[in-house]
Amino acid sequence: MLNEQGALDVRKILTGKDGQLYVTPPDSSTPMFLGEVDTFQVQLTFNNTDHQPVGSNLVFSINTGYSMVLTMSEVVVRDDVMLDPLIKALQKGYVPFYDFRGKLTRRIDGALQQQVWRNCLPEGTVDLMNVAPGSIVKRPWSFRVNSTPELLDMFESA
Repeated sequence: MLNEQGALDVRKILTGKDGQLYVTPPDSSTPMFLGEVDTFQVQLTFNNTDHQPVGSNLVFSINTGYSMVLTMSEVVVRDDVMLDPLIKALQKGYVPFYDFRGKLTRRIDGALQQQVWRNCLPEGTVDLMNVAPGSIVKRPWSFRVNSTPELLDMFESA
């Protein structure tokens, strides 16, 4: 069979420099670009359980739910966007929620992919301060995403 689409257009391949992460902090409605974030990822995990009917060698998988985790590494430049709302909320006796938006922009044609993750709750360990001589001070974050992701824009085949 002949490939009618031709060769892959390598100009459309995305790299890390094409991505951006925005956060809407608690008690705000304005998304802020997180230029100090050097890496981030959002992972979707499916939770399944096995079921093997009597008389069957085949074990079926039944989906019982899914979860998502957003992780990122922040170079410490400012504390007012992420850390300050967290500390203020903890002082009031609760853990705040954040909303995030990830964006990929293909530079050759301006095509976008945007995803939104809402009601993200800090999870695990947050380095309040982690300092080593000769190193850049970074703060890793992990959030449990408590909503179904929204796909605002997506890449489509040409």
